[in-house]
Amino acid sequence: MQVLWKKEIEEIKDSGYLRNDISITDALIENFFNEILYHTDKALLQLAFSKNPTQQDLDNLLKDFDIEVKGGAKSLMLSYFMKRHPELNFTAYEGPRLKGLLNFFRFKNLKTISHFTKIGRELNKAGITPMLLKGGAMKFLRQDLPRVMSDIDILVQEKDLMKCAKIAETLGYWWEKVDIHAIDLHPEGSEEGALDVHKFIYMESGHEKELLKGLYKRARNIVAFGVNALIPSNEDLLFISLVNLARNLRNKTSQAGLLYTLFDCKYLMESKQDFDWNIVKENARKTQTEIQMNFAMKFIEKISSDVLPDEIKHDKLFEKETNEYSNMVMYNRFYLEDLRTKCRAMKVGNLFKNPEQIPEYIALKPKYFLLKRIRKHPKLIELFIKDLKTRQYDFSK
Repeated sequence: MQVLWKKEIEEIKDSGYLRNDISITDALIENFFNEILYHTDKALLQLAFSKNPTQQDLDNLLKDFDIEVKGGAKSLMLSYFMKRHPELNFTAYEGPRLKGLLNFFRFKNLKTISHFTKIGRELNKAGITPMLLKGGAMKFLRQDLPRVMSDIDILVQEKDLMKCAKIAETLGYWWEKVDIHAIDLHPEGSEEGALDVHKFIYMESGHEKELLKGLYKRARNIVAFGVNALIPSNEDLLFISLVNLARNLRNKTSQAGLLYTLFDCKYLMESKQDFDWNIVKENARKTQTEIQMNFAMKFIEKISSDVLPDEIKHDKLFEKETNEYSNMVMYNRFYLEDLRTKCRAMKVGNLFKNPEQIPEYIALKPKYFLLKRIRKHPKLIELFIKDLKTRQYDFSK
């Protein structure tokens, strides 16, 4: 391994990810934290979760936070803050723009919701009651706050999945099947999203369907945007948010949406007086997503200490599983990803046209073949990373 990974080991060690003074989990979280959030993002989050923000705090943020540069997704969070704290003064530059941003996203949300209303009413006529998930559910719970939302996720019984697609077709929508768990619905002649129709919530665990019975049992009936629907309990919505956060971190997707997860989580916990963390824990055990959940909570705690309750922060949940998961994330993200990309770009047939690539091909392919075989063996990954962290390498040779 030392020979195969001389260059990669040097790069990782120089990056500081493999410091001996912190755990692999903390190293990963530190990297994700710094990769996703700029210093102005961190300042915004600190201000947003401050219990008693002052005018000076706001003025300090606005010195560096340019809403035109930040874009709509991040600046909308500042709009939330302005709406919650009318006692604080924004300048003539930020104030009108932030109000305009709220109106812009409110209009976009109405357009997205109209698709749900149109399709949902037809689903009701066919005896189907959809369950709102993710952003759509949070929009229903917090209708006064517009969201960054390109579509609405719903859950239906597995037997009704294709029926939903066919009903949508009669209304002028087209659809594409996504993997094994959902169908994306689009307006006619457009690539824009309308609805994501799920038969289960994908969590990369292989045990997602174990959640369904309890999810439906705890859900309550609502009328959402003119549709008879279901909405999960606060505990189930929080669980889904945490697992989705971990998945997005690992796959480097929806990074702007990661920031809004904090607002959602805080609201879900604080808006229910008898919030039951045991439901969240049991969901994790049933779906075998203990690692993802704990990893997400550690990431949230890194961002703000005012989101999770003390009893949860101090509870060493699933520590062993989390360490194994973190090792796997580190291994895949920082060791295999670049190597995989290089190898896939190198086709055997091209070597005859470009023989100068043969040495690189011979060097990379065996390395990738070996390390790809390790990725499903937690103990081997642990030993591999521990070896990198503790041994001294001479890179001059």
